[in-house]
Amino acid sequence: MAKRKDKRKIWASIIAAVLALAMALSAVAVFLGYLLDRDDDTVNPGGQLDLEAYREYYLGEVERLQKYIDEYGPTVPVLSELVQAYSLLIQIEKGDEEAAEETIKGYEDNLKKFSLELVELEPDKPEHRLQLLYVYEQIDEDEENIAEEIGALRELLHENPDPPSSLKLIGFMKSSKLQEEIMNEEIDRLKEHFEQLEESDELNSENRYYYAYLLGEYLEEPRAAEDQLLLIMEKEPEDSTFYSAAKNYLEQLRKEEKEDNSSEEE
Repeated sequence: MAKRKDKRKIWASIIAAVLALAMALSAVAVFLGYLLDRDDDTVNPGGQLDLEAYREYYLGEVERLQKYIDEYGPTVPVLSELVQAYSLLIQIEKGDEEAAEETIKGYEDNLKKFSLELVELEPDKPEHRLQLLYVYEQIDEDEENIAEEIGALRELLHENPDPPSSLKLIGFMKSSKLQEEIMNEEIDRLKEHFEQLEESDELNSENRYYYAYLLGEYLEEPRAAEDQLLLIMEKEPEDSTFYSAAKNYLEQLRKEEKEDNSSEEE
């Protein structure tokens, strides 16, 4: 019998799939990365991973959700759950060296199908198009189709600016190493958007945080990012979400700066 893959690696791949899709739907994607740094015992008590139990559970979920669609028609929440379920089933099967390729291919086809249906149901929602991009990456979709979807999302975001979605798009292009020239155009466009908001005194704490993230992560201007974060902390009460987010990111930037300085001294 073929040796099973290390359970920690299997669990990490499953969590990674959840994280990627969650990022497309989350209001503040930059807060989600901590999930991948958790110990297995935190995410999965006891460190036990029963692939068959997970497989049976999500197959049951797929059956339940598809039955709902057959009876009542597709809705955004149901389609979103189907996308999550199929994404996890794919990772479960890929974690089993005895899994049949045709089974994985069938799940991938359904994952793509329901992700496209979400976009068709609400074409003006950037989170659905972002989710489709993550799905395309997961199933190794043709670069031509990925580029087409990036173009559609860019057009949508240019008509209706949405900084967190723009940041996720930039992050996707950077991690996938696709459309790098376009990625730089999006970075410049988003920076200009924030500068216009600042000039008109319309830069609230939420957008200021996104501006700081753009400066710190994609423009290599950590000091400018720190200035934006300090402004948030001056304005917001200490128990607010944005004060905490700004404080945490400020500490991260300063830690990275300290590590960089230490490396240079060595």
